[in-house]
Amino acid sequence: MKKYFNKPRIISIVGDVNEAKSMLIYNIIKELRKDSKFNLVTFGLRKKIPYSSVIHSLEELEECENSIIFVDEYDTIFDLDNRKKKRQVEQTLRLINHKNNILVLVGLPENFKKFISNKLDVIMYKKCKLGDFINGSRIKNVCMSYKGYELGSSTLNIDKGKVLVFDGKHYKMVNIDYLKEYDTKLKNKPLLVDK
Repeated sequence: MKKYFNKPRIISIVGDVNEAKSMLIYNIIKELRKDSKFNLVTFGLRKKIPYSSVIHSLEELEECENSIIFVDEYDTIFDLDNRKKKRQVEQTLRLINHKNNILVLVGLPENFKKFISNKLDVIMYKKCKLGDFINGSRIKNVCMSYKGYELGSSTLNIDKGKVLVFDGKHYKMVNIDYLKEYDTKLKNKPLLVDK
């Protein structure tokens, strides 16, 4: 994973609900911290990560410099349906390289509109329903160009313990670990209980 985090860029993690996107984030952070020190900034993560800064707005995101920034459920901070906000988002994305940042946008297939899809340098796919992608978006086109056995007629079926990475030229399947300490759904009570 480290090779994808060697220079300023925009990375996406895309997958359906409950397909271990957040677990992938924690894996990446753990992997990067093995050998490197860096400024870590997060938005939307349920588990606080030691030695990281948490932001809550687009304005705070614009102030980040020399950092790796993970934005979980990015559509909550990037309101692309609002025309005024869309311009602000465009300006913010231009600042990413200028301020020496790596921005990781995490969301569902339908969150990656054409505007955002065209800005992505690296795409990380978890399990996705193909019908949820926006037609004509780069993120869908890259997915549909993949010819591995995981691509079916209606689903890109990536196991929870793996991620499919497209670096702009090549596809690579990468294993990810289950990190029990970051499983926010582990203590969920069963919805049906025996009488």
